Amino acid sequence: MARATKKRAFFALFCTECKENLGKYMFNYKILINTQNQNPKEFELKKFCSRCNKHQVHKTKQISRAQNK
Repeated sequence: MARATKKRAFFALFCTECKENLGKYMFNYKILINTQNQNPKEFELKKFCSRCNKHQVHKTKQISRAQNK
């Protein structure tokens, strides 16, 4: 049985510090989130940012499926 992909959506994780410094949304990571279990607006992770060269809080922004192909 195939899994339903409509429940999952692609999101980009972007660094909160770089966004404030550069003034644009430059993302570092792409992830799939099940939107029924987790609220994407409140989803935050502490990940390594190569631009800041340290671990920072990353927030989500939804991206389209066309960008991932």
